[in-house]
Amino acid sequence: MAACSLLLIALAPLSASAEDADQETYGRSAAVGVNFPGVNFKLPLSSKFAAELRGQYEYKILTTTARLYYYPSIPGFGNPKLRPFISAEGGYVSFQGNYSQGNGAIFGGAGGVEYFLSKRFSVQTDFGPYYVMVNDRNTAIEQTGLEFVMNFGINFYFK
Repeated sequence: MAACSLLLIALAPLSASAEDADQETYGRSAAVGVNFPGVNFKLPLSSKFAAELRGQYEYKILTTTARLYYYPSIPGFGNPKLRPFISAEGGYVSFQGNYSQGNGAIFGGAGGVEYFLSKRFSVQTDFGPYYVMVNDRNTAIEQTGLEFVMNFGINFYFK
């Protein structure tokens, strides 16, 4: 009888709902990450929102952005390790080519998922449309357009 009681006590945490497990563990502390091709710092604001500062650099193109995450509740979804999200992002872009250089702005949104490999490590991916506005300083040519962006990243949470 005592062995059965101990077994039930040991298994009780496994019967908790996904929402309870999610609130107690995954994604509830600040995180640093590596994303292709840059770095990020994520800070949770509540159980549903997080903010992130991102910097990316690839061959003479630099972007620095701020991103807001929203983690929606999905009825019937029971995997606390997989956190779907939608995000809005905006920031600054600068470039320097062989014949041109300039800067501008980038704004967009994405939908994606973050999968926790453990309480402290996760991988994430997202995809969405971004509106890019840049101005070449040498020629005063402005270019705007809609681009589709896919991101991949790895996050390390402090707690």
